[in-house]
Amino acid sequence: MTDSTETSIDFDIKVEDAGPARKRISVNVPSDAIDQQMTASLGTLQAQAQLPGFRKGKAPRHLLQRRFGSAMQEETVQKLVRESYEKAVSDNKLAVLGDAEVIGGEESLKLDEGKPFTFELEVEIVPEFEFPDFEKIEILRPQLEVGDDLIQAEIDRQCLRAGNAERIEGDFQPLDRMLGSIIVMGDGEEEPLFTHDQALVVLPESGEKGQVLGLLIEDMNENFKGTKVGDEVTIEATGPDAHEQENFRGKKLTIKFTIHLCERISPATTAELIEQFSLGTEDVLREQIVMALEQRRDEEQASILRRQGMEKITEAVDFELPERASGIQMQRELDRMRHEMSSSGDLSPDEIEIKLAEAREDTEAGMQQRMKSYFILQRLAMHMETQVHESEINARIAAMAMQRGLRPDHVRSELAKAGQLPVIGSQVRDDKAADAMVAKMKIKDIPADEWGDMIKESTGTTKKKAPAKKSSSKKAATKKTASKKASTKKASTKKATTKKAPSKKKSS
Repeated sequence: MTDSTETSIDFDIKVEDAGPARKRISVNVPSDAIDQQMTASLGTLQAQAQLPGFRKGKAPRHLLQRRFGSAMQEETVQKLVRESYEKAVSDNKLAVLGDAEVIGGEESLKLDEGKPFTFELEVEIVPEFEFPDFEKIEILRPQLEVGDDLIQAEIDRQCLRAGNAERIEGDFQPLDRMLGSIIVMGDGEEEPLFTHDQALVVLPESGEKGQVLGLLIEDMNENFKGTKVGDEVTIEATGPDAHEQENFRGKKLTIKFTIHLCERISPATTAELIEQFSLGTEDVLREQIVMALEQRRDEEQASILRRQGMEKITEAVDFELPERASGIQMQRELDRMRHEMSSSGDLSPDEIEIKLAEAREDTEAGMQQRMKSYFILQRLAMHMETQVHESEINARIAAMAMQRGLRPDHVRSELAKAGQLPVIGSQVRDDKAADAMVAKMKIKDIPADEWGDMIKESTGTTKKKAPAKKSSSKKAATKKTASKKASTKKASTKKATTKKAPSKKKSS
């Protein structure tokens, strides 16, 4: 039943702070406005309804009221909540995050005849703050070069990408890929926290950490030593506080993984690679590799400038983070990191998942810093009035496809099935906003060696000075294998005293 009659509703709306980056919206609808709305709905219904024994449009109002009264009330309530929320967001220019929550639960959304309709909503918003003067900030641009060692490393990596997958039954080694069923139990829990019948596990290189479902595993290879296809492997882990799956956080977890199949990848030769891509000669292959590496270098330089600019802004501004910003924002930040690393082409998909597992293990202070950067990017996109066009999303997908050796339509289909296309749009928007910020800053060029020394001194670790160098022993993403990455189901939390209100959609 839809009320097509347009009536002007006199909302009395009050918006006030309800905590860090959180607003409370109080709404009062006078009783006469409710009566007008119900009368309009009843009139529309009378004109359209056809009850037994009456011609269309001739059914008495009291019969319609008796039969459809509760449905009309529910429809009126939803209309009032939706329209008052949209008006509050529009009039107060609120940059909302997620859905609003109705305070008081469902019972607070009942209409009482002859009485005003009052209710309250709470919604998180992007924190408000003032940006510093971008023109007074200096950032450094390393002069990265594409050398012979990087060209050969990329050829080796492409040989791995074009390699053949062979089924094996046992004697597992680093970089082997396994598909199997998985069950995750929490300490003291009777029911599984998570199950999946097609989970992917990739054994890390010797001496390195691995990951399962985004959980960092210190001695990954030891768990699979001496096992074979069909065996069940038990892995103990502790859920990090920053894991996007809320029921994993802070819990001692027992992971039971049953191996269904395993594959090992043998790299193709350079000659086979040339033949596969119809490049003719090794010189043509090297020319193509150089072009790809130069593009990657330019993207790496842009990424370095963005990171520096964001670090400067993060240091310069201060605001309180939303109290309840947790799972959703964490998932968005991890998605952003995943696509940023995928676009750079420096890491294989397996290496990216390890990096993300390490990010989940980050300290609370580290995650707070990531969350702060996330909100700064949201506000920055608004400040720069950044818009994203479909052609820009297509270009980003094409770049990802080239790095993975797949067709763009194949990558787009994968992203659509995983619900990740909006993430690509958000990343493009964030990068455009950050690029606009960088364009206003002072940029100083420095040699790559000097940049590398600065990074080494500031972090105490060795960091690459140019696009990543790969050796033939490094893992690669196979072009066609039987294994498919299992997606982690998100935990949903239902609040006993709240009900979801219609969400306000924001355009990119």
